[in-house]
Amino acid sequence: MIFQSILTQFQTLSSGTDAFKKLKQLCEQNIPLATDSSEQTALFLIYGFAKNYVLLYEDQAVTSEFAQAAKQQLLDYMLQLDNAIQTGQKDQILDSLNQVTAEYMQSSRVF
Repeated sequence: MIFQSILTQFQTLSSGTDAFKKLKQLCEQNIPLATDSSEQTALFLIYGFAKNYVLLYEDQAVTSEFAQAAKQQLLDYMLQLDNAIQTGQKDQILDSLNQVTAEYMQSSRVF
């Protein structure tokens, strides 16, 4: 699965803007390649988060703690979505997308 592969790649990257740039690029490239619409939707959501991070912080100095916390927050979202995608159940994937969105809206919205 494309989403799982991108998740694995993002996990191995260091924290910081370069990791989010790479994630954004991978999502953007793979959205059209994903054959399942639910996976495309998950990729698009994560693409938006990564894009926002890059736009907000690319030319700013951020602490390593901030960068690590932002990466961990996004990894948590991605793991949640990946678990749902692995089931292949559209209702679980939709619930997970809704839950990630709700969690993001309740967060500090760093990206």
